[in-house]
Amino acid sequence: MTDRDGLLTAIHSHRADFEAAGDQAEDLRTLPDHAVEKLRGMGAFWLKTPADLGGTPLNPVDFCDVIEELAYADSSTAWAAMIGAGCCGLAGGWLPEAGARRVFAPAHPLPVIAGQLQPRGTGQRVEGGYVVTGRWSFASGIMHASWLIGAFHPEPGAGADAPSSPRIVVFVLPKDQAEVIDNWQVAGLVGTGSMDFRVGEQFVPDEMTYDLGAAAVRGGDLFRLGMPAFVSNEVPPLCVGMARRALDDMTRLASSTTRWPGGPTLSERAVFLKELGRADVRIRAARLAHRETVQDVWATAQEGNVPDGTQQLALTAASVYAVETCADVISDLFRYGGGRVLSLSSPMQRHLRNALAARQHIAVSEEFYEAAGRLRIESLKGTS
Repeated sequence: MTDRDGLLTAIHSHRADFEAAGDQAEDLRTLPDHAVEKLRGMGAFWLKTPADLGGTPLNPVDFCDVIEELAYADSSTAWAAMIGAGCCGLAGGWLPEAGARRVFAPAHPLPVIAGQLQPRGTGQRVEGGYVVTGRWSFASGIMHASWLIGAFHPEPGAGADAPSSPRIVVFVLPKDQAEVIDNWQVAGLVGTGSMDFRVGEQFVPDEMTYDLGAAAVRGGDLFRLGMPAFVSNEVPPLCVGMARRALDDMTRLASSTTRWPGGPTLSERAVFLKELGRADVRIRAARLAHRETVQDVWATAQEGNVPDGTQQLALTAASVYAVETCADVISDLFRYGGGRVLSLSSPMQRHLRNALAARQHIAVSEEFYEAAGRLRIESLKGTS
C-alpha cells in the first residue's frame, strides 16, 4: 500500500505548482503536461490499481484524504487524479487475466485510462468478442490517457432471434482505436478535459470486457467493495476539499472587502461571521457523514464480505449529501463577495462553477435520495 502521509506531504510541497496548473488548465481545457507528470511521479493514477499489476492501492478512507487535499490545491488536478485512479482500478480489478496483462503490460509504464460506464453504445456479438459502436461523454483526462473504458448493451449475434440483452458490458480499448471529439466547451470543471469519444464498429475481444456488476477477479479487500462503493470515495472528498478552500479564500478576503466605500468590511459584519462559522460546521458535517459510511463499507470488505444493498445505498446517499452541502456552502459564501468575485481572476468564481458542475455528476444524483426514502418506507412496512 502507498503511504497516505507521504502522498499528503507531496501534495503540500507541490501545492503552488498545482495551483498554477489549475490556472493553465482553464485556458487549455485540460490539465497541462507538467501537472500530469507530477501526478504520475506521485503514483496518483494507480491508487486503486491492484498491486500485482503494479499499482499502489490505498484503502478507501485514505484515498478520500488524498483527493480532498489535491482538491484544496486545485480542482482540475484532483479531478484528473480521481478519474485516472478510478478508471485504472476498474480495468485492473475486473478485466480477465489476459486483458489486464495487456493493459498493465510488464516492463511498460503504467497506463492512464479515461472514460465512463454509462452504456451509451452497442456491442454486436461475434466470435471471440464484440463489434462495438457508440459515443461516450465526459471522458475526463482523455488527452493524457492511453486507454479508454466504456460500456454497452450487447446485441444478439448474426442470425439470433433473442432480443437485446439487459446486461451491461464494460470494455477497454486503446485510445488510438477511438476518435476523440474536442467538444469540452463548458462553464464548470473547465480544466478537466472531459471530452467525448466515438467508437465505430471496432472489434473488442472478450478478454477486454467484463459484465458490470460481476465480482472483481483480483485486488483483495479493496475490490470486494463492489459497485457503486468502489467509486463512491471520489467526487465527495473532492468537493469537501474545494469547499474548505473556498472557505479559506473568503476568510482571507473578508478584511479587505466592503460593499460600498466607507462601509464595514465583511470581517466586521455579524451576518458574515455567522455564515463563516456555519459554513465550517456544514463542511465538517458533510465530510463526517460521508467518511463514516466509507468506513462502514470498508470494514465489511475487510471481513471478507461484499457490502449489501443497504450499505451501498447509505454510501451513495451520503455522497449526494456531501456534494450538495459543499456546493451550497460555496454558493452561500460567494454572494458576500460582491462584484469582485465575478472576475475571472477571483478564485471564488472558479470554486462556484466547479462545485455546481460537480453536483451534476451522475454518481451524486438525487435519485439516490429517492431510493433511500423508498427503502425506509419499505423497511417500516415490514415492521408494522
